[in-house]
Amino acid sequence: MGLRGSLRATAWAAAVFLAGCLGSVPPVEQYLRVDAVDMACDRSVSEGRDQAQGVVAFMDLTALDNLDRPAVLVANGNVLAPSTQWYWEGSPQAVMTGIVTRMVNCLPGVAGVMKYRPRVEHQAVLGGSVTAFNVQRAGGTRFVAAVRLEVWTRDSKKLVASREFSAEASVGGESAAAVAEAASKAASGVAAQAAAWLSGEQGGVLARAFAESGK
Repeated sequence: MGLRGSLRATAWAAAVFLAGCLGSVPPVEQYLRVDAVDMACDRSVSEGRDQAQGVVAFMDLTALDNLDRPAVLVANGNVLAPSTQWYWEGSPQAVMTGIVTRMVNCLPGVAGVMKYRPRVEHQAVLGGSVTAFNVQRAGGTRFVAAVRLEVWTRDSKKLVASREFSAEASVGGESAAAVAEAASKAASGVAAQAAAWLSGEQGGVLARAFAESGK
């Protein structure tokens, strides 16, 4: 074998050795952003209503242990598995905290939303946890989001009310864009349900918290 043939054989052997050591090329990581849809803030809906005004102190949402991770979770029934390719731009609790905070800030009767600090003046405290935030394959591929919210008086000693809200949206295909779009729709559905509950259309929970804090 000549020198050229020997070099070719050596290069081929090196390639085989590297392939065996490194394995297949890992999938390209993709980061997904969740944007709430139809979340324009229109305070004109409160015109003509006699509603108490108050500031809401927001405690960042927590998440169940099995959801507290950046990887997109995919479930087949009750078994959750993290994706090795798709990741959220923020944790599920951070994503839902941002969406719920923006929603509350737009509610009639709410003068503003601030991060919870005990010594800063506010009239109600809102917090809770993310209880679902994943792709579900069983029964048709869809994205499921759920959040339990709790409303407390300003001293955080009396629970005014709590409720869990859930929504889902079909995933249009096996792509990062399709998952992100479905997650955005599901998260927005959760926010819309929570808005109706908090603002007075289904009980006026924040108005009750403001009234309790004013006693």
